[in-house]
Amino acid sequence: MSSSSYIDSLPYHDKQLDDPAIKAAALALIEAELRKTKQINDDDERLPKSVDVFPKSKELSELLNKYPNNTIKGIDPTKYQPPILSDQPTLEELELAEKQSKIGEAHMALRLENSTILSTYGSNAWLIRNYQLNSQISELTKVSEDLKEKIIDLNRSRRVYQEDQGLKLSKLEGKWQDSIGSTVQLELACNAMNLEVAALREKEERLQKEVDELEK
Repeated sequence: MSSSSYIDSLPYHDKQLDDPAIKAAALALIEAELRKTKQINDDDERLPKSVDVFPKSKELSELLNKYPNNTIKGIDPTKYQPPILSDQPTLEELELAEKQSKIGEAHMALRLENSTILSTYGSNAWLIRNYQLNSQISELTKVSEDLKEKIIDLNRSRRVYQEDQGLKLSKLEGKWQDSIGSTVQLELACNAMNLEVAALREKEERLQKEVDELEK
């Protein structure tokens, strides 16, 4: 960081914000500035337009649009249950029961197939996935440690830089105070000399009058 760069704040050197009164005053100024800032409307042209997530599926779009107010229901398990018929079922009831039985049979067949696949390949897939996750965890842990080390180095360099700049500012502030003190002392001396000169001139005028009177 160049020493000629603009210094806005030196947290490691400036301790003014530790004062609750100064901090409250700063926060009040920030809030006042935010109140003056113009708010952006939802229909502002600078904001991105709404995106149709499911342009090819009307049903999914309707579910998404209604989701905040109408939660999506889960799978209805009643259509997979065995049909229950009355003692004297009608033809429509029998057809509906047959349809429901076929649906339940297909569902159970699919579950059986999934269970078979899971028992055959599930353990290996689980082990492979765990191995992949462990590898990813190791990589992310290393990246995290590297970033933490960089953050520590950055904070150290910032602290060293700010403390160095703080010392320079303290020296400049001391020189400024000395210059102000010298200027004040010089002004006081000048004022004293002006008063003394005025007194001498007044004395000169008085003596000149006395001399003029004696000469008469």
